[in-house]
Amino acid sequence: MARCRLSWYSVRHSSRHSSPRFPLAQVLLRGCAALLLLLLSLPGFTQTPADQGTLLSASVDSTNIAINDIITLTVRIDSTLAANSRPQFSGLSREFEQVGGISSSSSYTNNNGNIQSWTEYSIRLRPLSTGTLIIPAFRINGQVSNSIQITVGEASQNSNREDSDIFLRTQISKDNVYVQEQLLYTIKIYWSVSFDQGAQLSAPQVSDAVVQPLGNDVNYQDVVNGIGYNVTERKYMIFPQKSGEITIAPVYFSASIGRRGAFNALLRNRGAVREINLTSEAHTIKIKPQPASFPADATWLPARQLTLEETWSGDFDKLEVGDALTRNITLRVDALSSSLLPGIPSTNQDGLRFYPDQPLHDDGTDAKGVYGKRSEGTAIVPSRSGEFTLPEVRVPWWNTETDQLETALLPARTITVRAPAASNSSQATALNSINPSAAPEPAASAPATATLPVFWIAATALFACAWAFTTLLWLRGRQQTALAIGAPLMPQKRAHQAMKNAAAPAANTSADAALRALKAACDSNNLRNIRSAVLAWAQAAAGAANLSTLDALSRHCHDDDLSAHLRALDAALYGTHHHLDCPALYHRIAALHKQGIETSANSDKYALPPLYRQ
Repeated sequence: MARCRLSWYSVRHSSRHSSPRFPLAQVLLRGCAALLLLLLSLPGFTQTPADQGTLLSASVDSTNIAINDIITLTVRIDSTLAANSRPQFSGLSREFEQVGGISSSSSYTNNNGNIQSWTEYSIRLRPLSTGTLIIPAFRINGQVSNSIQITVGEASQNSNREDSDIFLRTQISKDNVYVQEQLLYTIKIYWSVSFDQGAQLSAPQVSDAVVQPLGNDVNYQDVVNGIGYNVTERKYMIFPQKSGEITIAPVYFSASIGRRGAFNALLRNRGAVREINLTSEAHTIKIKPQPASFPADATWLPARQLTLEETWSGDFDKLEVGDALTRNITLRVDALSSSLLPGIPSTNQDGLRFYPDQPLHDDGTDAKGVYGKRSEGTAIVPSRSGEFTLPEVRVPWWNTETDQLETALLPARTITVRAPAASNSSQATALNSINPSAAPEPAASAPATATLPVFWIAATALFACAWAFTTLLWLRGRQQTALAIGAPLMPQKRAHQAMKNAAAPAANTSADAALRALKAACDSNNLRNIRSAVLAWAQAAAGAANLSTLDALSRHCHDDDLSAHLRALDAALYGTHHHLDCPALYHRIAALHKQGIETSANSDKYALPPLYRQ
């Protein structure tokens, strides 16, 4: 114990005698005090405290700002005022724009039994106009806060100069455009110092116009006044909807960046961060109406480029009656959406039937803006031979590059249809079963029939009756002879097959025409025409007029692959979100057409009798 006391005395004695010679403690204390005063003098440490004696108060970090500055409003609510009370900031929207969300924090202190508890709400505001603006008072449970007067001046030019660490520029592609013409609006942020992830860039606000972003942000490097900058570029497409003038309001950019200086790495506090608030210039654009020289009955198409193309599934000068030919027309436009493109009209002609498919729309973007494509496919099936002329297709549009009217043109086409080697009447019958409304009118009966002698008509009828009676007697006698000698009868199924084979030559021609019609319907992806063509082919190929439904055809053929395709066709016709593989269906039916329809051998073995007998 004595030793410890001695050691402490020795140290104290030594320090007391050496302090005049080495005033280290005084130097450290004075240095810390100077550093503390320096930190308190920095702008980041200067705050406007709320009045500790009030239950409800409001304060801002600055009352004299520029139009492109952002201020922070803080509302303090004492806990004794009310629990979970939140101020209503909706009244600020008349003169200020809210930037970001609303943050809140709670504090509690106990100073020698003096307990204080409060909640603070903070919101960042950007002024909407210059002059004197008022932040109104807030009222909560009978308590009223103080109102705050804000003086707003013109935008500071020094904050957005091209020699700054970070600045903002905007540009437009044209000073005047037509109604619905594409206008490109580009925002560029030049920065040589990094900013935080919470940076915000507002979108352009334009009345009476459609504004859409164009692609993603693009980053690259550029040199301005001999200084290298990183550049972030963002583009928008603007489509004015009425003539006159439109104004693109300024856009705002706010971010926090590190303050330069020797204390940046040492302090690591608010004094090392500064807020950047930038405002772009406004742009006024003249919107021109549709020119008087543009056709009044045409769709208004202001575009940079428009092309019209067609493709054919075969040669349109080598067709036969019943063949199907598909014509695809594609309309592509630059600087417009495909939804604005007009349809290509097609009307039936005498001897030609048209089966239009649903149009396909496709939109995309590139560096120059949006482009759109509209594609239409139409199956053309001739019902008689001859030459047919399809009229030319004309699409007028306005070239915004040359500022003049232009017309996209597809020339008229002449289709030559030859009569097939097979019977025309059979093919016409098959085609008319697909589209009964388009069946040709029956030819007038020949007057020669009425002039035939009555004698020959009576003689022919008598001979036919005698032949039928003789045939009936012959068949009955043969059946009795077979029973007498024990010979088996011809099975009913074989007799039915023999009669079917006898009628096959007449039915095959009709089935061929129906198969060609099915090919046209599959090429155009017209589901209802596909169903009609399938049933027409089945009735002609199987010689069964009762095949009026897909389910009946599936049970009749007893083919698993065909049954699966027929179920998919039913689902695509009457369901939702179903897809039909048209080529696979056609190829399966074509294979059955080639080998012939085979019914199940046991199709009638376990068949139930009808519920109601005739």
